[in-house]
Amino acid sequence: MAADTVTVLISGFGLGLYVPGLLIAERLKRLGVAAETCVFETLIADKQEQVLKSRQACHRSFQVAQFSARVPMDLSKSMDERAVGQLLERWEEEGRSEFIALSGHWLHVLDRYRERVFPRAVHAEIVYVDCGLPPSWTSVKHYDPSYADRYREIWIYDAGVKRLNHPIVVADASPPSWDERERRLIVHGGGWGMGTYRTKIPELRELGFSLDIVAYELDEGTGGGEEDRFYMVDPAWTPWRRNADGALMFPPLGEIRDGRADRFADRGDRHALFDVTSRTMAIVGKPGAGTLIDSLASATPLVMLEPFGEHEKANAGLWQSLGFGIPYEEWRAGGFSAEVLESLHDRLSAAGRTSGTDYAAHYAKRRRTADPT
Repeated sequence: MAADTVTVLISGFGLGLYVPGLLIAERLKRLGVAAETCVFETLIADKQEQVLKSRQACHRSFQVAQFSARVPMDLSKSMDERAVGQLLERWEEEGRSEFIALSGHWLHVLDRYRERVFPRAVHAEIVYVDCGLPPSWTSVKHYDPSYADRYREIWIYDAGVKRLNHPIVVADASPPSWDERERRLIVHGGGWGMGTYRTKIPELRELGFSLDIVAYELDEGTGGGEEDRFYMVDPAWTPWRRNADGALMFPPLGEIRDGRADRFADRGDRHALFDVTSRTMAIVGKPGAGTLIDSLASATPLVMLEPFGEHEKANAGLWQSLGFGIPYEEWRAGGFSAEVLESLHDRLSAAGRTSGTDYAAHYAKRRRTADPT
């Protein structure tokens, strides 16, 4: 029944706060816990086009992206009051009481809901999927420094003691071994295609690496080497678009062939790019939240490029200290060694077998045994 449903609150501003939320919801369902995801952009319908334009601008200029990360955003006044009211009314009628928030943009809505249903108990926790606060949460902290006093906070990593607290599961099956992998690298810029990844492609090609490259505009999917493959997410898809069953979708992925990409697949249980990643020797890209999740879950080393913001800088520090990743320049200085990548893979594989309870299982266990808070 709806009252028992865990509501997972995500945002499409960046896929690092979108895909992990869907993964948590899918994992909860496999554990027998009803879960629904809600995406923040449905509450700012008249700003959705602006979000898409911002994504394009950040893809085309990493400097623009870095600057935007430092500007606090208060979106509480941009929300459609009618949409917010309808959502709060539905939650109240259904008796919703359990929430997991990955994006700070939802905090204002959660605060209003708690006030609306008081004295009914509302159990809500904030899940941080980075080692530091990403922009949506730094913005909240800028305007409301004590926000965390009202909610339970969960960090899936603890950078201070270099520990994986509660990783996010992508697939239940074990990742491929090193010998089962293709001699390829996957090169991308995270969900928005940000960073310096495109500048590394010519050098990697010259060294003889076969590449799986994620393109973010169709004209980026041409001119590769004979063994290169290009992928892209359906350009018609948006994170707030639901499928025929009314569910939010993982980014539908297609391969670009002959200058066209017209067969886009959504697995339903996880993002299709994860399966591409799992077949490669390493990810070459910035250390975003989603990339770290894929790296650990697939035991695929991360060759780290320039981070986006302080939170990704902290991510890079943790991955390097745990032996899961290596800065690109350091890998270059070592002669682009495959043996180095294999040793990083081995550490990731071992960590996947020995790390603590994953977040969704941890949540489900607390839910069975006691109050979620």
